[in-house]
Amino acid sequence: MKRFIPVLLVILSSILLFSCAAQLQTNESFAMDTVIRQTVYASDADVIIQNNDILREIENEMSKTINTSDVGKLNASQGQTVQISSDTVQVLMASLAEAEKTDGAFNPALGDVITAWGFGTDSVRVPDDQELTALLAATDYRKVTVEPADNTANTGGMQIDLGGAVKGYALDRIAENLQQNNIESAVISLGGSIYAKGTKPDGSSYKIGIRDPYSGENDYMGTILLEGKFVSTSGIYERGFEKDGVWYHHIIDPKTGYPADNGIESVTVVADSGILSDIYSTALFVMGVETGIEFAQQNGLDVLYLTKNKEIVTTDGFREKYDFKVKNTNYREQAA
Repeated sequence: MKRFIPVLLVILSSILLFSCAAQLQTNESFAMDTVIRQTVYASDADVIIQNNDILREIENEMSKTINTSDVGKLNASQGQTVQISSDTVQVLMASLAEAEKTDGAFNPALGDVITAWGFGTDSVRVPDDQELTALLAATDYRKVTVEPADNTANTGGMQIDLGGAVKGYALDRIAENLQQNNIESAVISLGGSIYAKGTKPDGSSYKIGIRDPYSGENDYMGTILLEGKFVSTSGIYERGFEKDGVWYHHIIDPKTGYPADNGIESVTVVADSGILSDIYSTALFVMGVETGIEFAQQNGLDVLYLTKNKEIVTTDGFREKYDFKVKNTNYREQAA
């Protein structure tokens, strides 16, 4: 099995120490099955320690592979009501709301299908049509109910997987923590999801690289400038395996149970919310370029698609908003 570090966006800034109370604080760790990179300007490293505590707490509550997590208990409940944390309530409610809004292009009830493929484990395999048809019959997210008043949920027998939302939510929580600590400048990377707060000490925006899907994690197709926004990328290279000469990536089409096959390499979404940037990067990948661009523009999202034909398709004004620059001339911009 090929192992990939799911760092889809590369922070491309050379940041220097500066002589004031806020000094450069950096940290690299591993959580939620991804590399976490933090660059924060603060008087000490306390806020980074707090951020790491937040990440561990969320992982322990929402990891599908931790049996004692809320998701683990929900999936073992056989349709019984389960007490869960307020954080899990928020992520589950947001996931269900966006599943409805995207007509199931994002589906948090695909747990059984994802397990069958074995993504992220040493037991990857290609399920056959008959198996997937049977598993898809138990992926109706509309049967999942949440009661925020008493922090309970019932899956209705569905198997939950919040992997497509939890990193974005974690960034939202970290953004709140930065604000509470009066941090004016920071950039936080959770694999394919990034949050940039404020500007660098020299007043310039943080430069973020959008990865070239067919190169290494530090090779990029283009760059954007980010300030006070969240950005998430979903791509075919993030996680997957090769079988009989075919590459199977982890972004599942909820209608077929197979990896989405619509000529797309990656989707990048910029939004004012971490959880929405995360959810929509998956949903818009599944939708495809034409439907995805239309949905994005109707819902105020800024989106960039990379296609297998090396085309770049964006929502209106993307280049101007984020000073988007193409670095790999193999890619060419196309009208949406």
